[in-house]
Amino acid sequence: MMDKLDVLFQIKLAAPPVETLLMSPDAIEVEKAKLKLKELAERLHREYGEFMSSEQFEWAKDDFDYFTFLLEEAVAHYKKLLTQDKEF
Repeated sequence: MMDKLDVLFQIKLAAPPVETLLMSPDAIEVEKAKLKLKELAERLHREYGEFMSSEQFEWAKDDFDYFTFLLEEAVAHYKKLLTQDKEF
């Protein structure tokens, strides 16, 4: 179970720099951040696709706030399982 949380935390740690770059006045930096957001959303979907629909995945690739919402939901889910000592 910790492996699942470890991956989620890796994704979570990669997110703040993306948010900063999305607010950059430099259009090139913003485009780089959009690509990184897409990569992070794809990783989240690949690892935890059972928690998001195709529509949610498409939305998360373009909306940082929604992406972080889904990420936090996944973290909360696995933390709850961990505290209940359940396998998944």
